[in-house]
Amino acid sequence: MAISMTGFGSENLNNESWTLSWEIKSVNNRYLDIKWRIPHTLYFLQGKWEKIIRTAASRGRLDISLNLRIHDPDILDITFDRTMAQAMLSQLEQFAQEMGHDFTPDLNLFLRNPSLWQEGKAGGASGLEDDLETSLIKALESWNQARKREGRMLLEDISQRLSRLEALTEELTDLVKDNAKERFNELRQRLAKFMDEMSLEADENRLLQELAIMADRLDVSEEITRLRAHLQSMNKVLSSQGEMGRKLDFILQEAFREINTCANKCQNTDMSRVAVDFKAELEKCREQAQNLE
Repeated sequence: MAISMTGFGSENLNNESWTLSWEIKSVNNRYLDIKWRIPHTLYFLQGKWEKIIRTAASRGRLDISLNLRIHDPDILDITFDRTMAQAMLSQLEQFAQEMGHDFTPDLNLFLRNPSLWQEGKAGGASGLEDDLETSLIKALESWNQARKREGRMLLEDISQRLSRLEALTEELTDLVKDNAKERFNELRQRLAKFMDEMSLEADENRLLQELAIMADRLDVSEEITRLRAHLQSMNKVLSSQGEMGRKLDFILQEAFREINTCANKCQNTDMSRVAVDFKAELEKCREQAQNLE
């Protein structure tokens, strides 16, 4: 199954105690890279959630964000550092006495001192951790559906380009048949003109030897055979289940190597044109394959 590494998914949950919203965005990446944006009071659940993520994805850059609003103040589990506050008041009172001033503490000032306040683990509230996990799984399902839709589109595009590559391979095969003979005739004509101008006679045996050498240098039958094999392998990968992005990328690299060799050896304008078209289609396939998981 073709699954894109690019996708978006979300899930919302709202009840009397809390409102939460998950968002998952992903783009292509060589490995699985997860970036979290969650309340710091829920960091202790990150490892557990990452295991869930890894059951749904193997590659890609994921940005996962959680917006959580607690409606019940008791759930926040906020504590006030009384010991520190009492020590501060005691020091201020002693200082006021030493300076000969009356001391009347303003307790409202403690609201402005964040170091005296600590927020407990919100996930410890009854039912919240379960709701967070359940909604995360639903967000993943939404995200996966989006990736599958795009994956089908990518698969269709690559399949169409693969058909074009197969047609270009057949065109290249037809051009190869007479390539050596045409190049030899061109060489023979140029040589005959030169010999005629110089009033010399050509050595037919030497010409036949040059023909054999030229035919060997221009022979790309092995490269074309390997190209056919690579295209067949691509077809098998596209019809298989599981990950296909890395496999396709490797096969496409090998196909690039073979068509480059053909282009370098052919010395033929028409074959060069086909090779250029072939490489252009391979590059487009490669761009699409790099988005597949």
